[in-house]
Amino acid sequence: MMLAVLTLGLGLLISSVCAADWYTVEWDATQFTAMSGDLVVPKLPQAGGTPYVWPGLQSGNGVLQAVLDGRSGTWWIGDGFYGTPSLPWGNGFNVYPGDTVHFSFTSSGTTWTCTLSSNGKSASTTLNSNFVCITLQHTLTTSQLTNVPFNFGPITYNNVKITATTAASGWCGKTAHLGTYPYTVTSATASGNTCSISKIVQNNA
Repeated sequence: MMLAVLTLGLGLLISSVCAADWYTVEWDATQFTAMSGDLVVPKLPQAGGTPYVWPGLQSGNGVLQAVLDGRSGTWWIGDGFYGTPSLPWGNGFNVYPGDTVHFSFTSSGTTWTCTLSSNGKSASTTLNSNFVCITLQHTLTTSQLTNVPFNFGPITYNNVKITATTAASGWCGKTAHLGTYPYTVTSATASGNTCSISKIVQNNA
């Protein structure tokens, strides 16, 4: 179960934003090396506040993430690393409810490449993992809401693949979560070091 302090998408450490509510689905391994999948963009919350939705890979000093940001009243998605050291945010684009965004985090040597694509739009960000973080120990799908009730969604991820340095049979079938809410994980299958998940659905609370 993930007990490390979580970091916020495009934001501050959790300890400094007490009003934020977290709804996560999490996996834990010694070190993750890749993650990809398709995020279906949900409807925006009806009220104001600050909604973030993101898949990410977390280490002890930060998180590599693709953040769906609804602060402006329109969804925008971008990728990058938030944590220590502080890095400039990556590239992104606007998306709309019902769109599907393919996200990918892949490592090669000391380099992480983050890519996003949807309806002909794409963005890519490259980071040096020696500078950013060596061991990405947690992977998670997250709804992070400040002054926003979780009354929208569902938030759906399809065709998720997660790869680690250890056999997926040891962690693929074990999930943890934050928040009291209904969620489902469908067809989590281990093959070698990769866990393939048909669907993750975060239903509203």
